[in-house]
Amino acid sequence: MFTSDFLYYAALAIYCFGYYVAAGLAINVAYHRCLTHRSFRLRKPLERFFVTLGLPAGTPIQWVGNHRFHHRHTDEESDPHSPLRDGFWHAHVGWYIGTNNPFVCFAYSIAGPLRTIYDGWNRPRTNQEHNHLAADVAEDNYYRFVSRPLPYLFACSLSVLFIFGIAYYVWGLIGFFIIWITSAIVYNLGDAIDSIAHLYGARPFEADHYARNNPILGLLTFGEGWHANHHVFPASAKHGLLPYQIDLTWKIVCLLKYIGIASDITVPSTEQIEAKLINSI
Repeated sequence: MFTSDFLYYAALAIYCFGYYVAAGLAINVAYHRCLTHRSFRLRKPLERFFVTLGLPAGTPIQWVGNHRFHHRHTDEESDPHSPLRDGFWHAHVGWYIGTNNPFVCFAYSIAGPLRTIYDGWNRPRTNQEHNHLAADVAEDNYYRFVSRPLPYLFACSLSVLFIFGIAYYVWGLIGFFIIWITSAIVYNLGDAIDSIAHLYGARPFEADHYARNNPILGLLTFGEGWHANHHVFPASAKHGLLPYQIDLTWKIVCLLKYIGIASDITVPSTEQIEAKLINSI
């Protein structure tokens, strides 16, 4: 028989894990593979739902514009977040807040809900210079609305109130701090794609950038860590293109296709992949 204490903390673990999965898939499925790269299409209500879940990551217009610019100028001088140009901390989080100071960057990286509230004010006001690359996203009335300063701040504040409020109400301070840690982990895993995944891992393709396949990030970020693959085939809905590369996000996309709410899925052929490999599969 399970004790009441075991069930109490098991429920907290499930709550935190659910937050981790929901946040990760919202960014991977909606912001990144669907909205930014148009590697597949989702039915609009579901697309907006996933984007809404992922709003603490940044406004849809700013996020997409910066990411598309990053792909056009990967690891070049103008790349917004290349660790090879401006150092690890700037690529990891410093570019969000305009600093290379490692102490400020570290404090920001572990700030959890405080970071979400700060970003609610800061993100719609900074790093807007590439918004023109997200003109298609800005055509959507909902994305244009939530990318404005006041609606975005409200959305981020509501997210903190809801997620952390439930944790505190049900589990008290221990629940509040455990979900804080979970939030910091989620943020840093996403940030690690900009920093660690350009420094550590394999580069199996001929390329003029330094994006790498990092197997640890590949697992922890549900497939986003196969970053070398992604930069060579950015329009691919599948990032785990090589044998034994687990890509949970791709499995979700396949499931959404199976139930009829995802379509127009783009994946490179085996011949296209082999043509770019330094060594054939």
